Amino acid sequence: MTARHARAAATLVAGLALLALVAWQSGARSVHYASDPTHEPCPALAPGDHMLTLDAAGSRSQVLLHAPAGAYKPRPLIIAVHGAGQTTNEFASSTGFSRLADREDFLVAYFPSSDSWNAAALDQLETGACVDAARVFVTGVSNGGGPTARLACDLSGRLAGVASVTGGYRALSPCKPQRPLPLLVIHGTADQVLPYGARPRVYKASVRRWLGRWRRLDGCRGNVDRLKLAPGVTEIAWRHCDAATRVEHVRLDGRAHGWPRRPGAQPQPAPYAATWRAWEFLRSLPPRPPAQTR
Repeated sequence: MTARHARAAATLVAGLALLALVAWQSGARSVHYASDPTHEPCPALAPGDHMLTLDAAGSRSQVLLHAPAGAYKPRPLIIAVHGAGQTTNEFASSTGFSRLADREDFLVAYFPSSDSWNAAALDQLETGACVDAARVFVTGVSNGGGPTARLACDLSGRLAGVASVTGGYRALSPCKPQRPLPLLVIHGTADQVLPYGARPRVYKASVRRWLGRWRRLDGCRGNVDRLKLAPGVTEIAWRHCDAATRVEHVRLDGRAHGWPRRPGAQPQPAPYAATWRAWEFLRSLPPRPPAQTR
């Protein structure tokens, strides 16, 4: 073997070893890389669905990660937390986030509704995929809305924005985010599972209380903006908040519990598509590099 061939073989072995280390660190299973991490800023996943196993908070969680096709570069990441009784595949299918991710060029990770998400889980996910750490977002529905709100409190230093859909916020403990964080809340006024207008000491969804709490945390001031987007769809926004953040709410009059979709979709048709509105809000936010820990 010539010296040139020996150097080439050593380089190949080193590259494969690094790739194996990345996969091991991320706890990845059934992950296919489309690039050599020795020649890219980070490992680029092959287009399509990948199953990851993340170890966090003393438990192992199966995460469905969808990667779009395109250039090998860091992409925005949406962590999508599904509701009770759903699977990651069902949530992916019902929301259409994967199809939108292919069109809009972002990563989406579908995660079960639990309290096991933390900074360690996010570290593993960012290690196993090519994530833009300044554009990490969270969305969730129903029983996944509470964990979404919890992440807004606990991981504000790592997130760029949060969008919660028909969530419940009654059981949340006092929230002390590291920094202000943009928030979008989408909820129907006829929600039969997590009622929009809750009674004292019950509070179920507590939409108004949660919005009020987050406006105080974000230091919002000035007048509120109201806009009719469609019959029965009202956008309410507080856009003068600390650190250039904002708090927005989409109120769906007369709409029941569930992920609002295009007319004709099940469950009950809604005149508003939560998947697009959530992404429209999140993509409009400026990049926010992770905050420095004290």
